[in-house]
Amino acid sequence: MLIAGAADFKGRLDQAVSRLMATRVDGDSARVAVPVLYPSGSGCAVDVVVNGDKCFVSDIALGHMEAEMQGANEFYDHCAKKAAERFGVGYDGLSVFASWASLDRIESAISAVANASVQAATAAIFRAMDEKEKQRNVELYERVSSIFGAHAVAKKAELVGRDASWEAHNVVTLPGSRKAVFEFVCESQNSIASKFMMFSDLSRLEGAVSLNSVVKSLDRIGKKGSMLADVSNVLPITAAADEFIKYADAA
Repeated sequence: MLIAGAADFKGRLDQAVSRLMATRVDGDSARVAVPVLYPSGSGCAVDVVVNGDKCFVSDIALGHMEAEMQGANEFYDHCAKKAAERFGVGYDGLSVFASWASLDRIESAISAVANASVQAATAAIFRAMDEKEKQRNVELYERVSSIFGAHAVAKKAELVGRDASWEAHNVVTLPGSRKAVFEFVCESQNSIASKFMMFSDLSRLEGAVSLNSVVKSLDRIGKKGSMLADVSNVLPITAAADEFIKYADAA
């Protein structure tokens, strides 16, 4: 097997970099696609406008649009301000930008704007997911309370697993001091992963604790959500009362 020489290696590396970052120049402005991804998987891009030896770099509101498409618009403003402060760039209520950066440091401006935009959108989307999950857990609490009785259900309770302590939701105390946990799980990877970790730890304990993942729809949770079935029972929030009771008894 032949080993590529230094010149060949540099050429291939330059080709790889050119594929990672695409640039389209039109007069004194350019659109630069950078290898930084929003949570949806779409790539970030910035606009660069030149004036003399200075340039204006903007995310052309792509971060805002990403948050809006993911239902996180109400959280974006706060997250964008924090991200802009962290990366030393500006935010005008819609776009993240670097104002009149030196052409000698244009790469720093592009990197800062792109990272601030992606971080702002990501933080906003995660906050929206957390709020959605909290609201779903409130709805689930009402459902579980109507089935087992409010006196038997705690909205939150600390459960100690083999390796860590966890804040569990909708914890039912059953006859004989047995417990059943009903956690709502959103379709997001973050929600699925966090509940999988918690249930994995709690399932290693000896004792009668019923672990249950409650989802909006068995179809919508997808294949990644099927991992939850390895560590918990999985049922839709619309399941009949007798199904909740059945799963609570199945430790």
